[in-house]
Amino acid sequence: MERRGYIGSSVMVRDLPLKNNCMEYERPKVGLGVLVVRNGKILIGKRIGAHGSETWAPPGGHLEKFETWQTCAAREVEEETALKISNPRFVGVTNDIMREENRHYITLFVQAECPSGEPLICEPNKCTGWEWRAWEELPDPLFIPIQNLMKSGYHPLAKKFDKLVRDRIPEIIQERGEIAMTHEANQEEYKKALQTKLVEELEEYLDSEEPEELADLLEVIHSLTALHGTNREQLQLVQKQKHAERGGFEKRIILEETRSM
Repeated sequence: MERRGYIGSSVMVRDLPLKNNCMEYERPKVGLGVLVVRNGKILIGKRIGAHGSETWAPPGGHLEKFETWQTCAAREVEEETALKISNPRFVGVTNDIMREENRHYITLFVQAECPSGEPLICEPNKCTGWEWRAWEELPDPLFIPIQNLMKSGYHPLAKKFDKLVRDRIPEIIQERGEIAMTHEANQEEYKKALQTKLVEELEEYLDSEEPEELADLLEVIHSLTALHGTNREQLQLVQKQKHAERGGFEKRIILEETRSM
């Protein structure tokens, strides 16, 4: 049996689907979905006449040759809805295998704002209509790419922080009607977070020179000393001892250089 070459170590060329009867292998196509956000909701429509028919999806289409993601996003939204978007930015990518339709897409997702205007059905052969829906209330069934994006943990209204905050910050966030997702750090994570916070607060003071920033810096210092088993009183005692031995900084002495006697 004649072999015509291998892909990797075991898949033969003859086993791969060919396109247009030539030696060109079928590869995933690149799609792009646009999550248009307004007032805490995203724009979504029901697909018809194409793969994923009768499922719900945001505006989107194919990335064209030499086209940027931002340009593609603006073009697709305007072609499908007549809306003009602003601030398009990349938020995720999904690997979408649709075996029943013999399709495979890599889908890029871009999030954008659209402060005014209502969507029109500009392509009635592709979409039955547009609706503004909350992320938690998207209609079923959803198009496979948007399903996969949801599984990744993405949320269009989420703001990522991943940093140590004061103990009452989650409570304050909830009081203003938002949801705070938190976890309790283990010892090692807490130590690294405090060290990062120390640098952050120092930089904020250097930028603003506000005494309030010094209070934040002091709070982080007290937390670090407690982590090392030292309480505030002990820290103050060490401070006083060093002050007695070496003085403070009240005399504003700048050491220029030293010389041997």
